[in-house]
Amino acid sequence: MKRSIKAAFAACAAGALAPLLFTTAAQADGPVYFSMGSFQCAIMPDGTVGCDTSPTLMSIKIGGGYLPISFQVRQVVIDVPWAPAHPGFAAGTPYTLPGGNPNISTVATGHDMWGPSISHAGASCAVGFHGSVTCQSKGHSWSYYEQITAG
Repeated sequence: MKRSIKAAFAACAAGALAPLLFTTAAQADGPVYFSMGSFQCAIMPDGTVGCDTSPTLMSIKIGGGYLPISFQVRQVVIDVPWAPAHPGFAAGTPYTLPGGNPNISTVATGHDMWGPSISHAGASCAVGFHGSVTCQSKGHSWSYYEQITAG
């Protein structure tokens, strides 16, 4: 009798854990959504990184200098290995889930002294010093840092 109770308990536990195993596998194969400060981001299965943000100015590093973009950017994307991170022009907010993305700390795969990070499909994004954010993929990267001043 004790053996059948243990077997029944083990079967119930295995049945309860099965959906978690399949959910984890499905998430690993699809995009991973997260937020970092004002950026709502996603890393796609092919390593593309895209982030929606409120309108902000952007500069692209070319050689030893920076080329300022003369318009405000609502998306920043790394999607091809032959181009640096650049403004995205997709309609709407393609990197944001309805209701917003979960904070990066809830999906983080790492953490250092500055904050959480996530690596997925060869791409990575992290929160850094004073809330700076950065993403890298396909041999390119972008970063955002808002200066803090005190008086």
